[in-house]
Amino acid sequence: MKKLFTVIVLVLAVQFVNAQAVIFSENFESGTASSTWGTHYKGEETVIAKPMSAAPKILTGGGNYVGLLQDINGSYTGSAVAVNGDVTLKDYSIEADVYCYQNQSLSAYSGLVVYSDSSKKDFYKIRVDFDVSNRINFSGLKSDPNTFLPLFSNDFKGTTYAGGYPTTDGWHKIKVEVRTISATKVSFWCYFDNILLTGSPISYDKAGAVTAGRFGLYSFQQSATGLATYYDNIVVKSMPATAIENETNVPTEFSLEQNFPNPFNPETKISYKLQSPSHVSLKVYDLLGNTVATLVNEYQQAGSYNSQFSINNTQLSSGVYLYTLQAGNFTSTKKMVLIK
Repeated sequence: MKKLFTVIVLVLAVQFVNAQAVIFSENFESGTASSTWGTHYKGEETVIAKPMSAAPKILTGGGNYVGLLQDINGSYTGSAVAVNGDVTLKDYSIEADVYCYQNQSLSAYSGLVVYSDSSKKDFYKIRVDFDVSNRINFSGLKSDPNTFLPLFSNDFKGTTYAGGYPTTDGWHKIKVEVRTISATKVSFWCYFDNILLTGSPISYDKAGAVTAGRFGLYSFQQSATGLATYYDNIVVKSMPATAIENETNVPTEFSLEQNFPNPFNPETKISYKLQSPSHVSLKVYDLLGNTVATLVNEYQQAGSYNSQFSINNTQLSSGVYLYTLQAGNFTSTKKMVLIK
């Protein structure tokens, strides 16, 4: 009975996680930016609406207006951070279409912000600058007074991104999911053009870490007038906390089981276990590496799961196929045989 209760709790938790509520959205189509936008830095510029024609390139599928953020007066050495929401916000995602630049003459970044807290003089930011460094950076604001380097920083290298990062300016979808794990630990999942960046999640665990805060937009160029950064289709969603009420039957490790039955036709069951909450990807491939099916692509609680793979309504032929589970830093691949 206890096991049954745990399974029910986990299933309900997963359904709850998937039902994310939109807590803010902005597409600037009214011709003005929402009045709720503020700034992280006192007296700094905030985001304003501009006609789409003002952007360097038109956003495909965009509307008539976009947002513009720029430190035009150079008061913060080219840095502008527009923020929104409540400083007590936790566990949410922010995504937006962001205009990204490549090989600017001066150091320049476009990006998004989470957990901004002006009273603590800190926030976390994902920032994009496609130059010789070939990276997407995620870092905190606070720096070491001796080295002037961020206390928390992680680079997502282009060599780990399928096809490499873009080599020209353009619009791209950027997303960050942030979760407060404990009083000192925060974890982040970073996406570029709807692809989870290799190495996610990354975590910051240190006394004094900001564990709640506002969401926002980030623009920086080390110049007197900053960088003209454009945004559109900003969406912020709540992400329910990941605490597990009953850990009695939580798996002690990540694992991927052999499918059953195997060989199979027309369907088979794939089981796996998650030791801790993770973003989970479960995909089926042919031997050439082509994706045959995506069975799971979502954030899931710790627990045991089953996924059905069916060849109904497909043109798959008999043969060997591979299925791969990715959950956090865990990856496992197994073979299965289809017989017709």
